[in-house]
Amino acid sequence: GIPLLALWGLESPASMALMSRHVGASEQGRLQGANASVTGIATLFGPGLFTQIFAVAIGGGREGALAGAPFMLAALLIAAAGVLAWYATRKRF
Repeated sequence: GIPLLALWGLESPASMALMSRHVGASEQGRLQGANASVTGIATLFGPGLFTQIFAVAIGGGREGALAGAPFMLAALLIAAAGVLAWYATRKRF
């Protein structure tokens, strides 16, 4: 899994390249600042969110505990991001 996850390091430069095409030269700083802000917020709230989802999913007294709930949430978020990326990068006629 490590070589596969190592490819995730290519995500940031690729996404910045895609986003920077849509803004002018004078807006690049704002774009990078906004991107860093969103990343910081996700880094702050992400671990707590997924921990709480896991705790609720395996909570005491539940039958058929759903221990994979955080992974399903992550899959849904990645799918939503994929749809958003497709929408933002599609050709407009």
